[in-house]
Amino acid sequence: MCSIAEDDFGDDGAAHGMKEDTPQPELAANELCRKCNTELAVLKLNLKEPQCRSCFLNYVRHKFRASLGSTKIVRRGSRVLIIFTGGPENVTLLDMIRFGLEQDSFKQLRIVPVLLYMDDEFVNRADELRMQRLAKRINVLKQFSNFPSYYTVCGSSKYVEVTFEEEFSPTGFEEDEKRLIHVLEAVRSVSSKQDLLEQVHKQTYRSIAKALNCNYVFLSDIGIDLAKTLLSNVALGRGCSLAQDVAFCDDRDNAVKLIRPIRDLNPDEISNYLQYSEAQLLHLPLAKHFDDKPSLQNLTAKFIDNLQQSFPSTVSTVFRTGDKLDAPKVVQKTAPASASVDGTDFLALFDKKFTLKEQPTVAEYCRFCGAALDYRGSKTLFATEYSRLVSSRINAACSHEDILQKSKQMEQDAERAVNGEDDDERRELLKHLCHGCRNIFEDINE
Repeated sequence: MCSIAEDDFGDDGAAHGMKEDTPQPELAANELCRKCNTELAVLKLNLKEPQCRSCFLNYVRHKFRASLGSTKIVRRGSRVLIIFTGGPENVTLLDMIRFGLEQDSFKQLRIVPVLLYMDDEFVNRADELRMQRLAKRINVLKQFSNFPSYYTVCGSSKYVEVTFEEEFSPTGFEEDEKRLIHVLEAVRSVSSKQDLLEQVHKQTYRSIAKALNCNYVFLSDIGIDLAKTLLSNVALGRGCSLAQDVAFCDDRDNAVKLIRPIRDLNPDEISNYLQYSEAQLLHLPLAKHFDDKPSLQNLTAKFIDNLQQSFPSTVSTVFRTGDKLDAPKVVQKTAPASASVDGTDFLALFDKKFTLKEQPTVAEYCRFCGAALDYRGSKTLFATEYSRLVSSRINAACSHEDILQKSKQMEQDAERAVNGEDDDERRELLKHLCHGCRNIFEDINE
């Protein structure tokens, strides 16, 4: 049982009852590696024995290979689409994949890697700055030029092959860029903008993976990233897909599975890997869009970052909570809106091009993100909608009889709103969306 009594909770929220992680003793001079007992140790991770460079690299690479081997999800010889971002975690993942492919036949990593650089710099950056950042990303990508590499933009289903012989300047994506910018500009809150952009990222990954005949997509999320995702998605109302958003494998789309093979790594292991790897690895810091503005995601990220500084062990506990959650299973599952007739138009729900005539029946999954629909009979959503109606329709001037009469009507209206049973066709679309995507949909200006 918890050792903190009720009297311990005061104005400081029982912060005095939490103890920061004890700093680990620094590495002694000329200390041997506790693994091989032959080489001098060069680092000492938190709660780990001193390690030499070779043992440390083997340790980190083993965690990566063990995550793939223990799950047995990725089949031998499969084509894998690896998302390139140029960040420290991403470069670490790519280097471990390259190292695995260079091993002998017994230890060789048996996959066929295909790299994809998805550009979203056009969202809120000038063209000149965007081209500068593109040139830097391509320079980092050159380190892995032995892998086939492709380029696309966020929200597009088209792609081009990346060439390293001359300056890379892609064209033909202008319409896709304008369309996504138009949708983002119509969204009012920053939280919804970031959530929409994140969902479009995933839909773009799946769309390009299908076009390139890849059944798996490797993402470079680590533990602290998943801790931020878990808490952010709770605040955004994405509880029905929470387990899949932080799991090793997101299999809501049977055709393309999103894999997070380095989710067990932490920031210290990433930074030390880049420092002690056999070859110097170029990488660039990642800056997410709208990270300088107030939003639920930015507030959660700041909280987790502060937690990582003082209580790093707690961050691992946060994201591992997602492993204990079960994702709702969809009994009958067909292609979601992200894989519509042409397989590309996953923004149709948000730029008013999607109509109910395309699929009159209500599916059991969200037409945008693919999560299971769980709004029917939801007491939580009903209470939220009923509270909103009370705030807008009841005031001090209403008599007792008026309140009683309006309360019955508000109950019916709240139930209809939750189930998407309004006569308005735009509101009727809510039947096809989960609660998280509904929040984005309702946050769009008319």
